[in-house]
Amino acid sequence: MENIKKFEVKCIGINDTAQGEAFIDKKKKVLVPYLLPKEIGVIEYDKYTERCKLVKLLRESNIRQNVDCKIYQRCGSCQILHMNYNEGLSFKMDLVNRLFKENKINYSMKEIIESNKKDGYRNKMQVAYKMKDGKIVYGFYEEDSHRVIPLEYCKVQSERQNEIAGCIAKIIKDLNITPYNEDKRTGIIRFALIREAFSSGEVLVTIVTNGEMFPARSEFIKRLRDKCPYITTIIQNYNSRKTSIILGDQERVLYGPGFIEDKLCGNNYRISSKTFYQVNPLQAEKLYNKVIEFGEFNKDDVVIDAYCGVGTIGMAVARHVKEVIGVENNKQSVQYAKMNANYNKIKNIQFVLDDATNYLVNLAKSNAKVDCIIMDPPRSGSTVSFLNAIKKLKPRKVIYVSCDPHTLARDLKELLGDYNIDKGCLVDMFVWSYHVESVCLLTNRAGNTKNKN
Repeated sequence: MENIKKFEVKCIGINDTAQGEAFIDKKKKVLVPYLLPKEIGVIEYDKYTERCKLVKLLRESNIRQNVDCKIYQRCGSCQILHMNYNEGLSFKMDLVNRLFKENKINYSMKEIIESNKKDGYRNKMQVAYKMKDGKIVYGFYEEDSHRVIPLEYCKVQSERQNEIAGCIAKIIKDLNITPYNEDKRTGIIRFALIREAFSSGEVLVTIVTNGEMFPARSEFIKRLRDKCPYITTIIQNYNSRKTSIILGDQERVLYGPGFIEDKLCGNNYRISSKTFYQVNPLQAEKLYNKVIEFGEFNKDDVVIDAYCGVGTIGMAVARHVKEVIGVENNKQSVQYAKMNANYNKIKNIQFVLDDATNYLVNLAKSNAKVDCIIMDPPRSGSTVSFLNAIKKLKPRKVIYVSCDPHTLARDLKELLGDYNIDKGCLVDMFVWSYHVESVCLLTNRAGNTKNKN
């Protein structure tokens, strides 16, 4: 192909998403996925898309490790699987500290909590089902495309999850059920969403179908349960929309109670198909314990848990404080949060269905007493209005939990006129990816505020 050219390049460094940086034609800088610093390799460069593909390594780095996954370079989820684990931790630490420095944040992260479990750590698996060359294939979408990569085994998912994904494909074939065709918008089964509670061993499988119709539904359930008897709940979710969003609005329980139960920080949580729950619960427990450690809470504290999901952080904190108010805009998450609080007999927590920014802005207009605000926003971070509301409320402490260091640094910069960063820590929640979880404790510069006891 005329648009594809080969070059021999030397990697001069890696960017924020762990892609190698190199030059072609002496002066054009390009990004090469899976190329490590000081390595020399042959790449293919597409002049139309300006994308590069590593085709051969001529000189390897001593931080490179052997990879036992056939599809990781196409899947794009494990961007640093080729980097040895300790070097991956250093990459994440350096990334956060560089972003802090660029945003003139005078604080340096020095602690990162590593993951004891490096394979099979994810409790959630999303699998697509398609027809390809007359055969049923299943797997993940290739990075930046809607092409399904045929899957044999994913090392960051558990053995059970991998087994279920394969069993579903075989049952679809045996029962002559047609997978969904994205172009024609025909067919039945689109996705399977598999959730596993590691503490209890319970497994929830959601079959996403193109509408309510599900031929051979009873036989499908019977065969799936026979092959994977550890499955405790099966749900059918309807999604006939032309969208990349996996789950539709409507669903029905086909087998079991409709949820699974997991334990985190001593509390039991009921998890449904749509509720947010940390994908790495073993590391999540370490993260929440760090929040409690940083908070140094007392029994008179009133705490806001913003962007609370199903309330996992707030319920872990509740036993240490007077009151927790969880705020979340996902209706099902709030329903399950209330259910989980009742189930765990936690009386000093309430949940509000509202946008976190809207809630805090309105709260700031009153003379509300707030001692600590815990915020765990999505990757997009918080909003300027939310951060300004914090400044008006003047809590003694803010604990910022973040899954994206770019938006963390941006938001911290907004708060640093009023708050100091006292403590910080990273948690390797997303092993083999460039993502990292952070937690920062900020204390009010004024010291004596209207909310201080």
